[in-house]
Amino acid sequence: MPILFEFRAEARPDHGLIEVYDSDSYLTDSEAARQTRDTVVAGTGTQIYLRSLQGIAPAEVLVRVWDGPAPADSSWLAEGERPAVLDSATGEVVIRAFAPDIAGHFQLPRPGIYEGRVSWKGRHEAAAQETSLHAELRTTQQHSQADTDAVWAAHQKVLETYRIDLWWTAESEDDDEDE
Repeated sequence: MPILFEFRAEARPDHGLIEVYDSDSYLTDSEAARQTRDTVVAGTGTQIYLRSLQGIAPAEVLVRVWDGPAPADSSWLAEGERPAVLDSATGEVVIRAFAPDIAGHFQLPRPGIYEGRVSWKGRHEAAAQETSLHAELRTTQQHSQADTDAVWAAHQKVLETYRIDLWWTAESEDDDEDE
């Protein structure tokens, strides 16, 4: 089954969240955001929330759109996986972290309802990397910016990654009521 589209972005997950959503669905859903603390991934239909364990280093978000259900990929050793649905009536998808606000946006091959799955790796390693960075930065507070930059660079070894595999399944329902 061929990949129709692929998009990559790096997002710095301030407060531990990264959002992927239809461009018309930009208001945060607090309940879904809270749910990610237990499930890593949660959604509302028009939004997918990803929960990071760190907030300093960028996380990679890879979105792949398939021609049909995505095949299993034994070469990508994910730490976990959850089913997901993204209803994108506009076909325009935004990836948002709280710092920077918009990490990326792209146009799906067609608007509609996409089923899929989100898998991830590197969450715990990135969190440990952040803890180590904080500890070392506390000891270098008296040093120059160059020293701080060197500490930062030395700790950027792990890239937390979220992979979202989607495939189109149906037209979006029209929210407008018939007159």
